[in-house]
Order: sequence, then C-alpha cells, then structure tokens
Amino acid sequence: MKKFLLALAFIILLCGCSGRAKGYASVQDKLMNMSTYRADVEIAYISDKEESIYKAVETAQNDGRYKIVTYYPDNFKDNAILFDGEMIWQYNPNVEKKISVSSKDKPERSELILFSFMENYVKSTDTTVATMNAGGEECTVLEADIEGAGKFMASEKLWVDNESMSPVKLVIYDADGGERIRVTFSAFEYNCELAEDEFVPQNK
Repeated sequence: MKKFLLALAFIILLCGCSGRAKGYASVQDKLMNMSTYRADVEIAYISDKEESIYKAVETAQNDGRYKIVTYYPDNFKDNAILFDGEMIWQYNPNVEKKISVSSKDKPERSELILFSFMENYVKSTDTTVATMNAGGEECTVLEADIEGAGKFMASEKLWVDNESMSPVKLVIYDADGGERIRVTFSAFEYNCELAEDEFVPQNK
C-alpha cells in the first residue's frame, strides 16, 4: 500500500509539470519500481575551501536499509556504514575498536541514498522537473526540498540519464544554492539480488 501511494503521488507531481509528464513517465516508472540497487559512487563533500572525495560501493533497499563500503582514499579503505533498519553500524578496520553503534543517522549520510531522495521528492511542497545535459547525455532532472536538515542541506537535484534510465548524479545544495554534497553514480544496478544477510551486522 505504501509503495502504491508513493507511486500515485509521483504521478500527480509529474502531471503538474507544464504538461511534460509523458516524457518523464519512463523515468518515474523506473524509479518507482526500484526495490534495491547497487552502484559505485564518488562522493564529494564540498566546503568553502576544498572538496573531500571518497569512492565507495553503495547498496540500498526500499525499506530504508543500506550499506556504504569505502575503497578510496586508502586510509578509509574497507570502512563500512550499515543501517539495518534500526541501528547504524560503523566498521573501521584501522582502529582497535572496529565496530561502533549508533541509534541516530546523520543527514549528511542518509541523504546519499536514492530512496531518501524519492521520499523527499514526494513530501516536498516545491518540486521541479526539467531536461538538462550532463556529460553530453540528455537527462531528466528532479529537484526537491530537504525538510529539517538545516541550511547546509536545503535542497537536492537528481539527474537520470534518459536513455539508460540510470541515475547519473545527486547534488545537495545549501540555502544559498551552493553545492555541498555531490554523489556521482556509475555501474548502477537496478533491482539487484541481495544476500539474505546483506544488511545484517557482521561481528568482525
């Protein structure tokens, strides 16, 4: 029922976008029928002075569970963040206490997940849909507000390639319109099969 209502809300939003819903229906369908995904991601955290770049494998399921395993830079290699639906588990092989547990997630992390974007898009009172070019490819761009995340994470845009239907990048903006987080996707797998223990914390 929740998935049906989410899909219905998406259709209503798209139908209100200057009569261009037909061109975006396939993107909407692809996103709404996504139950899981896995992708290589490059994550850039952007400040006024520099960009901090991380590369990782991101895996997520539409019930909110996710896992991010970093492989770059070398000093963060094999660091892992896992949300099992209730708790956040952090694994760091470079410290003696390898596992730490927290009950609260950070928006700087949870907003990296596409299912979070989809939820924000449906909830947002100010959304837009447009067609833009990204790296020579025509993309559908969805924009939404991020409620309750503060002035440094005020809104976000998702680029989806119109031909492959794969997400290209997700950018999070501050209240002044400056980029704060940029996630670039590659090797994107829709509805990939996951192991039964994919989001079960491992005692390492």
